[in-house]
Amino acid sequence: MRYFTFLILVLTISCSDQLDDKGWGYFSDFHVTIDTLIIESGDEILYLNDDIIGADLSIDHKYLYNFNPYDHTLEKINLDELKLEVKLLFEKEGPNGTGQITGGIEVHDETKLVIQRHLFSFDGKKLLTIHPENFSLGWENGEIPNSKPVFDMEVKRLFLLIQKIEDKSNVFGILDLNNYEIFKLPLQSFDEFKDYTFTLWRGKSSVSIGPKGTLDRFGTKVIISNQLTSLLTVYDIELDSLYFKTNNSQLTANKKSKIYKTEHEAEQSIEAEYTRFHQEINFLPPFWDNKNQVFYRFSYQQLPSESKEEQYIKSKIYLAVLDKNLKLIGEVYLPYLKKPAETPFSKPFPKHFAKDGKIWIYENINDEMGFVVLSFNN
Repeated sequence: MRYFTFLILVLTISCSDQLDDKGWGYFSDFHVTIDTLIIESGDEILYLNDDIIGADLSIDHKYLYNFNPYDHTLEKINLDELKLEVKLLFEKEGPNGTGQITGGIEVHDETKLVIQRHLFSFDGKKLLTIHPENFSLGWENGEIPNSKPVFDMEVKRLFLLIQKIEDKSNVFGILDLNNYEIFKLPLQSFDEFKDYTFTLWRGKSSVSIGPKGTLDRFGTKVIISNQLTSLLTVYDIELDSLYFKTNNSQLTANKKSKIYKTEHEAEQSIEAEYTRFHQEINFLPPFWDNKNQVFYRFSYQQLPSESKEEQYIKSKIYLAVLDKNLKLIGEVYLPYLKKPAETPFSKPFPKHFAKDGKIWIYENINDEMGFVVLSFNN
């Protein structure tokens, strides 16, 4: 096991009721240490081409599961011991075939995981397949799935975002797997997606790039978030109802507000506008810290740069903390974090999660799987 300190930074903010330019509330008096960890893979080469964006954690956060499409295995990485523990073989074709893996995986519970719209056991057996066409979803029907699915196996339901192709709007879909019925609920926080969807035309064909929306399940709640706003939508599974959580940031804007050119005929044009889009505030999904019983949520703004050759364009990165009811209780600006520039053809914000009261952020370190780890100490 290799472990070394990449950077240790101690930041002390005096306790005050006044707004500080660094942090407030939960973060008003703390120390931050930043360490770097590297995963030991032995003789194996871990799959890092997609920067583990499609990887997921075990329920107890002891393991990270990363799918390797080259040998069609699931890499089981022990985060406590910082090493690759085993590679689980899955079939690509046949009755237990995964097909071509796109969009990553999602751990459902201690014994099952979701690969695309299939539910598998960890020993590679296919337990359930969702066919979108059974719910009249598909390009020919004008509506397509637009997020990773969230399964509720107790009552055989599936939740996902559904995009209407014509107007690029999104709704929250509830798919009843017993009788193939689908229920669609409007999402106020997704109303402006069409104003931030960028299209590159090549003759009569086109490719579109839009804001990111995410579903995450926490207990009996499904939290729906998107890149444009701090507003969170919550679906209560037990009550079968939607409600909103509004928080006003003291460090950033609460949503995007600029007007953008969305139709483009040249890559340089769409890349310039997409870069400007990321120079406004961008919100990432909240994630749960079980030890401290809080949610964290990153947001960031890319700063203008004179050089496109820089590996890391300067960004302002912020961290918000919310209580278990999603009420904002603190924020902090993290000047010592960095991220790659975001363009239509680059990868998004690095994979990150909370484990044992710390925040782990993926980083490729000399072609090895590494993590920058933030520790918060009162």
